[in-house]
Amino acid sequence: MKLYDYQSYVTETYDWYSLQVGPLSGNDNVYGVKEGEALYYCVFPNFMLNILPGRLQTNLVVPMGPDRCRVEFRYYYADITSPRAKKLIADDHDYSEKVQREDIEICERVQEGLASRAYDRGRFSVAFESGVYHFQQLLKQTYRAWLAER
Repeated sequence: MKLYDYQSYVTETYDWYSLQVGPLSGNDNVYGVKEGEALYYCVFPNFMLNILPGRLQTNLVVPMGPDRCRVEFRYYYADITSPRAKKLIADDHDYSEKVQREDIEICERVQEGLASRAYDRGRFSVAFESGVYHFQQLLKQTYRAWLAER
């Protein structure tokens, strides 16, 4: 919540990817900028580009089974040598690690819920989950095409 202006956060969907645009909140944040935006591209089926001022992070989600995956992170920075840049990189890694720990906990709890006998199916939040819905539509489309070829 410290990083974005969530009132202006937008998700856009395209043929094979979605884009989440998060305007920076203007608050003091790890990136040291008051203006700009975070761009999160989700490229079907399993690749992400997270672009923030001075930094690109890639995520590759590798399925390990029906209920687990491994995410491979790579970081790229515009400046890696100046003292300011070295501090930014260390702060960015710390911040990213904190966010990842939170995301892992959320995903593990969701996975437990999906595996429970009480779960049948849920609804999407039109306001907040258009990217997830888009991904599931692409997955269904791809799976149906694969079945038709068999």
